[in-house]
Amino acid sequence: MRLAHMLVITIILASSASTEAITTRGIITCSNASIDSLPGDWSISDQSCLRVDLGEREPGSTIFFEISSDNQIDILLFPAANIEVYQSESSYRSESVWISESVFEAFSGSGEWHWEVPTDRAKTRWYLVIDNLAHPQDSGQGSQGGFDAEISLNGGEIISDQFTLSDSIHRVDPDDYSIVHGPFYVDEGTFVNIYARTMEGDPDIFVMTETALSYYSPSTNWSSSLRIASADMLFVNDQRYFPWMVNDDYDDPLYIIVDNRLGPGGGGAGTQDAAVTVTVTLTPILDPKISSETDLDTVNVGQVVTFSSLETPNRSQQFSMNSFTWDMNGDGNPEGSEQTIEYTWNEPGSFVVTLNGISTDSRGADSSRTITVSDLTAPEISMETSTEITKGFGDTLEIRASFSDNWGVSRLDWMLDGEIIESNYEVSEPNSTLVLAISNDFSAGQHVVSLVVTDKSDQSSQKDVLVNFIDVTAPEIEVLGSPIIETIVGERIFLQNFAVDNESEDLEYTWIIDQGSENEIQLLDSGPQVFYEFQSKGTKNVLLIVENDAGLTSYLEILVIVSEDEDDSGLGMIAIGGIVVLLITIISIVSFMAYNSAVGRKMSDFEETQDEAESELPPPPPSSEMQKQMWGSDSGYSPFQSSFQDEPIPPADPDLFDMLGVEKPQAEPEKVDELEQNLLGDLQDTPKPDDSFDDRTVRKSCESCSMEFQISLPEGVEEAYTNCPYCGHEQRISLN
Repeated sequence: MRLAHMLVITIILASSASTEAITTRGIITCSNASIDSLPGDWSISDQSCLRVDLGEREPGSTIFFEISSDNQIDILLFPAANIEVYQSESSYRSESVWISESVFEAFSGSGEWHWEVPTDRAKTRWYLVIDNLAHPQDSGQGSQGGFDAEISLNGGEIISDQFTLSDSIHRVDPDDYSIVHGPFYVDEGTFVNIYARTMEGDPDIFVMTETALSYYSPSTNWSSSLRIASADMLFVNDQRYFPWMVNDDYDDPLYIIVDNRLGPGGGGAGTQDAAVTVTVTLTPILDPKISSETDLDTVNVGQVVTFSSLETPNRSQQFSMNSFTWDMNGDGNPEGSEQTIEYTWNEPGSFVVTLNGISTDSRGADSSRTITVSDLTAPEISMETSTEITKGFGDTLEIRASFSDNWGVSRLDWMLDGEIIESNYEVSEPNSTLVLAISNDFSAGQHVVSLVVTDKSDQSSQKDVLVNFIDVTAPEIEVLGSPIIETIVGERIFLQNFAVDNESEDLEYTWIIDQGSENEIQLLDSGPQVFYEFQSKGTKNVLLIVENDAGLTSYLEILVIVSEDEDDSGLGMIAIGGIVVLLITIISIVSFMAYNSAVGRKMSDFEETQDEAESELPPPPPSSEMQKQMWGSDSGYSPFQSSFQDEPIPPADPDLFDMLGVEKPQAEPEKVDELEQNLLGDLQDTPKPDDSFDDRTVRKSCESCSMEFQISLPEGVEEAYTNCPYCGHEQRISLN
């Protein structure tokens, strides 16, 4: 047992001594250098090496190498943890020991490659070895030495450009491929810069869409026409640079491929290993675009317009949120620096809007657009009332309105029924008030009041309000004489009163005779004058009602005292007859003058003052036609004629004509009572001059019934037509 133990210990010790002897013999000593000393030149003698300390590198960082050698050498790359495996002459030719992407055996000549530090480990120190030795475990692979090698070496960490997509070496087996970069999107017009450097083989480099890659990757139904041929780099066996401009707005993402298959015509054969460094960078298009949801061809004064830069091509993120500035009026001073901006022009004109963009790699570009601003909006008007306004004559109409315009108001006009009644050409306030006195110059009824507002571009708007002018005052009845009249039974009395109403064209007169009694009579629309005979004594009420166009009425009450006829013990029949004729004449003259006065007031707006020369001349005698107009012969009016036809004038007694010795008229008059017959007989047989009549009193016998009557003509009237107070026959009378 003890012997066995001794034997095991002896074997272990012997084994340890043997291992120690081998390790000691196999340690490789290389010349040392660091990346900080590069570039440099070295002479590497046969069966020697150079170890370059690359320092500790962050995962994902990229290191470039440039090398030239006049004889074959091996280029090896190890992490710090595995460099001892190489130097101890242990088996280092495996993926787990060296970094195969940066291993190039039996290399001679010149070459360049980029190596990206693996991201599957933490920050690590790395070593590059230039080997000119024959190793027992090489099995004849790679350089075996035999000659000295003169080399030049350069290297260092690459600071990538802003838009670098990929920068590393790709090792591709025969009949295989490697994806350099993808998927990625680029804007049309962007340059994709492809820079390739081969260390081994002669591969092709393709650009294709994701759809094309889906056919290419399994090599099933693959057609070289599916690639983007304009981006091809075929048979790359040295350094090659190609800036490919994207010629379409691809919706499908893109891929860049290193192809080591049998390529299309002019491409590589794909029969040997390929090692190529591919650097892909972008030069994104800088094309700031001005956009807006507003139609920029028709911009209105005062309109808020939102401008945007969001349609600017930016698939490569060449612009950040703060990359833009806006100049909205061409003065060179920016009005904003956001991706969107709101702006308003307050007057018409042509304005240049400029969008300037600075990319993240400090390149700049801008774009401009001319905006024509016009006044496209008419003024807006608001009335305080929207309903119909009713105002009476004598009242004041007041209408308030406010208005606004996107540029400015140049004038406003208030109109009544389309006619301008008030204007303002210097508008300083956004409101206006119309104050209008409603006089009888206006007609009653509905009218349209309008406000027309015109802006500085001569666009106008109109707002209407309906107004109704009404008569709020009743007619004014002019009282002629005493409101108390005395008469006798059967005597014809003349009732006359005129009314004035400047707001009405027509007045309707209604007489109510003997109001309140069983004998009440209403004379509708009978005019301002009537004749009537009361057939019974007593106190009688006569009511005159005058109604205007607006339905307003005025009233005048007349008291008539009717008494019985007296005998001759009083005044003589001749005196009574004279008084009767005198009263009739006076009433006629007063009626004529009152009527002319009323007509004069109605016609006051149309008469003109006569020339002074003409006023000094005596007025010519009126013609027959003028007398007809003055005395109303054409209209049937006479101061002795009743205005109602339902009470005919009683004809004279036939015996009276025999007693007077005159010819009997054609129309047989009705029987005249004895008192009237005696009175008329006295007037005919023994007429007596009446001192109360002057030289303008005319006595005349009726041409029809031969009854004599007298009448006084007004001053200036030499002749006239009148009606006989007994039979109504019309005839001419004259002072001559």
